[in-house]
Amino acid sequence: MLRVYLDQNKWIDLARAATGHSSGARYVDALNAARAAAAAGTASFPLDMFRYAETGKRANERSRNDVADVMIELSRQHTMALGRDILPAEVDGALKVRYGRPGQPRQVEVFGVGARHVTKEGVTWPELDESKLRAAAGDIPERHYPEIQKIYTRLIEEQVLRAGPEVVRAAGLNPDTRHIDQQYVDYENMIGSEIRARGLAGDMIDLAVRASDLGDIRTAVTEALNRVGLTWEEFLEDLGPGGVVGFMDDLPIRYVTNVMRSAKLRQAEQKWELNDFNDILALPVAAVYCDVVVTEAQWEHRLTQGKIEARYGTKVLRSVADLADILAASPN
Repeated sequence: MLRVYLDQNKWIDLARAATGHSSGARYVDALNAARAAAAAGTASFPLDMFRYAETGKRANERSRNDVADVMIELSRQHTMALGRDILPAEVDGALKVRYGRPGQPRQVEVFGVGARHVTKEGVTWPELDESKLRAAAGDIPERHYPEIQKIYTRLIEEQVLRAGPEVVRAAGLNPDTRHIDQQYVDYENMIGSEIRARGLAGDMIDLAVRASDLGDIRTAVTEALNRVGLTWEEFLEDLGPGGVVGFMDDLPIRYVTNVMRSAKLRQAEQKWELNDFNDILALPVAAVYCDVVVTEAQWEHRLTQGKIEARYGTKVLRSVADLADILAASPN
């Protein structure tokens, strides 16, 4: 099965094609090819946490549901884990390469079904009460109840994806994440300022970016080190400055993350934007674990520069229109 990850604006392109919008005309062939592949089970279009979040931010109900309709149809509720939940397994793998332990690195299910998978059961809802259903419709044959349970779950899952800002507020949450996004922009701007103040260039920028990222994932690395009998201090001493880049690049998702960060930090004229935060969190997982990633031009360029296809076998595209040929060439 070919796993295809679509960035938010690419889902919007397909939604426009599905609703007959004039700007979606050039994507109709891709939409038809994607529908055929999803129906045949030859391609999967997994959603991640950020597709739920960005779709839910759309205040216009019709627009939000147009996008959700296509997501529901093509994804078939296939979902993809967050990078933070995959990280422990990747750290174990890198330690195994370096130290020969742990003997059994942790494993993770990257792909699953529904919001419960992507949130590690963080999103829950009441189970179908079969006793009440039987009382209300006692003539339903027992053999039909498993299918009724599936229908109930599917409908709830659809409503989770369709939920807009008003539903999020009613649940006591703040749908506006701009303050979090701004904190990330400020952090990257601080790193960029340090790089320029120190006059870093070339490999030294790579080292600075990887070193800052190692600090960011210290908790996860320390926990993994404890499992193999090493302390953080012992690890840093063994690693040395020259080993930081190598170790961080042995963590697939972090490698892609830092390819993206390094490329942008090298170009001070390109400012960090609020939506870059979601891209930095979402695209690396897809770039490592999916077969095809369709994203905006700046990230397609940077992922191509980082030789992501050669490293992980992932095809990176900038237009969803190109999916038609990719899906047609995929073996059934």
